[in-house]
Amino acid sequence: MDPDQGFTILKGLLEGLNYLHERNIMHRDIKPENILLQNKDKRDPVLVDFGLATYVNQENKLFIRCGTPGYVAPEIANLKEKDVAYDEKCDIFSFGVIMHMVLLGKILFNGSNFNEML
Repeated sequence: MDPDQGFTILKGLLEGLNYLHERNIMHRDIKPENILLQNKDKRDPVLVDFGLATYVNQENKLFIRCGTPGYVAPEIANLKEKDVAYDEKCDIFSFGVIMHMVLLGKILFNGSNFNEML
């Protein structure tokens, strides 16, 4: 991937997350499959699949422990008690995993199954 294209994708994704977080929404499933490119020339990213998204301050979240292994934040993956809260920073962890992939061209966590990934 061209470094300029990678930068454009990361910048657009971070701007999208900022937009959500300013509105107290956390996506909770940031991964490459949920990022579409709107324009092939400009590489404008669009975040999709809000099936696990919720408001940060919502008390009864439908899915407490959710996300995709390899991208999910540790505070969600290691969640043992349902009353432990987390916030939009979980999306920033996932963004960091994607940034690692874009900049270095390889995945951050290796594993062939769910438990190995976690």
